[in-house]
Amino acid sequence: MVMMENILVLWTGKKHSGKTTAAAKLAQTACVEGFVVAGLLAPSTQRNGKLSGYDIIDLRSKSRASLAQRKTDGNKTEGFTFIADGLKLGREALSPAATESADIIIIDEFGPLELRGNGWRRDVDSLLALSNALILLVVRSELADRVQELYAGSPSRILGAIEPESIEKIITSLTNRRHYRYLEG
Repeated sequence: MVMMENILVLWTGKKHSGKTTAAAKLAQTACVEGFVVAGLLAPSTQRNGKLSGYDIIDLRSKSRASLAQRKTDGNKTEGFTFIADGLKLGREALSPAATESADIIIIDEFGPLELRGNGWRRDVDSLLALSNALILLVVRSELADRVQELYAGSPSRILGAIEPESIEKIITSLTNRRHYRYLEG
């Protein structure tokens, strides 16, 4: 009997390099290939050509909400304010009910907040403990080693989000996992 473990993939790139766009393309490709995709994306929002915040998209239900808005004091930027509805949608997107039969669960993004134990950290910890899905964390390149260290007990690999072959590698992994599950059954 073949035992399937979840595999942790760190989908990496520099800040504002297109990681979320590439994750959205991956999610779309996986769906077209017949895989069940769950999790969340956090695309940026712009106002007057400048970053103004982030939305959140539940990949399973396709629901969308505002996740964070940039705080400003006059002309000075002071970080982000998180929006309760967006956080609630994110928790729902990562819940056991929403991720139960998923082949791949995408979490955009796992960053400094999560490394400090906040944000989506508890959700990711639970998914790694309970899910058989491939778990894909969108991570800034400079944080990848710290995330791998944090999850040293989980088999993991790093893929460049904007590398052309990265989507194909994930689809191949999902196909192989499907094949192994078929052999188990």
